[in-house]
Amino acid sequence: MPEILLNVQGLKKYFPIKQGFLVKKVVAQIKAVDDVSFEIVKGTTFALVGESGCGKTTAARTILRLTDPTSGEITFDGKDISKLRYKDLLPFRRRMQIVFQDPMGSLNPRMTVGQIVTEPMLFHGVVKTKQEAYEKAKELMEMVGLKTFHLDRYPHQFSGGQRQRIAVARAISIEPEFLVLDEPTSSLDVSVQAQIINLFLEFQEKFGFTYLFISHNLGLVRFISDTVGIMYLGRIVELGDTDEIFDEPLHPYSKALLSATPIPDPKVEKARQRIILKGGVPSPISRPSGCFFNPRCPYKLEICEKEYPEFKKISQNRWVACHLVK
Repeated sequence: MPEILLNVQGLKKYFPIKQGFLVKKVVAQIKAVDDVSFEIVKGTTFALVGESGCGKTTAARTILRLTDPTSGEITFDGKDISKLRYKDLLPFRRRMQIVFQDPMGSLNPRMTVGQIVTEPMLFHGVVKTKQEAYEKAKELMEMVGLKTFHLDRYPHQFSGGQRQRIAVARAISIEPEFLVLDEPTSSLDVSVQAQIINLFLEFQEKFGFTYLFISHNLGLVRFISDTVGIMYLGRIVELGDTDEIFDEPLHPYSKALLSATPIPDPKVEKARQRIILKGGVPSPISRPSGCFFNPRCPYKLEICEKEYPEFKKISQNRWVACHLVK
């Protein structure tokens, strides 16, 4: 049996909207993540995809406990961390790291690269002395394709791709087991994207990292991930093996999303049908009744407007939430 490193069950994250001057009252809630469940096998890559605002990043930040969940269970290596206090979370902080979308926003501009990379090692006790930390930082620089003299420079002196490499070096400096990659290549050139992705794959093979990969680039998702979950308005609507979903999507939203992915073969690209969705994404404050996707779905039934479909297992590694799928 494969070893499950992360198991998320019924995860919810709501943000209250308050009104009032002296006494503020909750008048509505933004249901950013609503009853999300999935698991990640150790040493594999799980991808979360969907339109902007569907809750991918909020789900990832909640799993890492950068923000507290409203409810649900987050089980990491057999331990439920969803309700742990800050002090009790510290051992897990070392084992779980994140690479953010914007490297410039996540790197302290007042610290040298050497300080940025060595600080986590010293804080978590990975090394005993500053000299030992600096020596390890040199090794990390070479591992991510940078020079050792770069340790004395500041983040603004690097290109976007180099800054992302520094962020990767910082993330792996404390030898984590689980990494959240939150659109780590979206602000980079295509050639640099390939270099960063190859770096992640190399480290996964070398160190056995487990990844939660968030991206809008569906071609990249198919290349790097083993399992994919497709999110819409805070919920996962389809989940399964990456190749299986890309080859035969079942949910109407999955079909529309994947039909927008360009295919390098001009004959296949010309022959296939592009699905254009009508209307915009509904507000997460006032979601449609029934299936959230029903106002935009070209195949909707009468029941779709009344009941939200059950997220059901239809094969060994495939789950979908749709009344059309039996």
